[in-house]
Amino acid sequence: MSAAHRVTLGLEEEVFVLYGDEARGFRASTASFGGLARLLWQNWRTNVGGTASNFRRGPPARRELMSSVELSTPIDAHPGTLLASALSRRAELSRALPGGLIVPLGLLPGSDRFHTAGLHIHVGVTPERLGLVYGNLARYLAVLTHASASSPWWQGRAAGPLCRPLHSFALGPLVADPLSRFQDLIVTRRLGTIELRVLDPVWEPDRLHAVLHAVYALASLPERLPWSRARYNQLRQTYATGPNEEIWALARELQAISGFDPAWLERTVSAQVLESWERHGEAATLAALDGAYRTGNWGSVGTPHARPARWRGAAGFAAYYLPKLPYMAAKIRAEHHAVWTGPALDIGDTE
Repeated sequence: MSAAHRVTLGLEEEVFVLYGDEARGFRASTASFGGLARLLWQNWRTNVGGTASNFRRGPPARRELMSSVELSTPIDAHPGTLLASALSRRAELSRALPGGLIVPLGLLPGSDRFHTAGLHIHVGVTPERLGLVYGNLARYLAVLTHASASSPWWQGRAAGPLCRPLHSFALGPLVADPLSRFQDLIVTRRLGTIELRVLDPVWEPDRLHAVLHAVYALASLPERLPWSRARYNQLRQTYATGPNEEIWALARELQAISGFDPAWLERTVSAQVLESWERHGEAATLAALDGAYRTGNWGSVGTPHARPARWRGAAGFAAYYLPKLPYMAAKIRAEHHAVWTGPALDIGDTE
């Protein structure tokens, strides 16, 4: 690949870490700060920026210090090695959190619009190709999103395969300004990358590789494909119902471009989780998801998940959150308020 068409990839993966039981309920806990602190102090240079905790926003009565936790990979130049890096990072988090169920779902049954987890893929290209690659990814973004579906609940009931993209405060239809942060696909102010924000967490290594390979293939195309912001925004409606004929047609196009198998849209994690929840119950399903994240295979690995003592949350907060405050403040300022210094972005519709 020529230097002008070089593509780099990076991954940010958010997951819930839950403690408790069916009798008292499963909840996120500030005790997870302890695991993040272990990672931070084992390798400050990697994990000051390569880990994060997300607090639960919203009305004062609903705010909490812990929602999902996040790991990111180093920048990579190939989807296969990026997958290996992501699995290595999962193993690191699993060792740092020997207790607590690590749950890779976009929403939990009791989630609100502020209590979510996602999979973010960063795509790096030369500045003059940002507009071309953004449009090519936007054309097939709904296909990739359906392949990632793992958020089947809204307000305590099954409500479609992709409830997180429809309800999360941090997502939304595409708008004219690609720098506007809370939409499904953006150009990032801080990094200058294209970020796919809409995908749900994907625990299956093969499924994740299929998505990463498709993204890489689209970003590597030399030609600009036709796309329409309005068309994508209309296709967002299928996130509540499942793929329609237009999604399947786009999936077949993507298969011709990248080898992406449309079968990834037929059997989603959302469907698997709902079936397991009905047949085996909440505790067994969460335990199976924990095992899936930790090992790459569906099934419990016996991870303990009793609610931890409160002092563990305070100790973890002091060891992880407080040392990172300067970094976090600078990151937030860059992501939300930095002045774009890159080239003028040619992101106009071509359909």
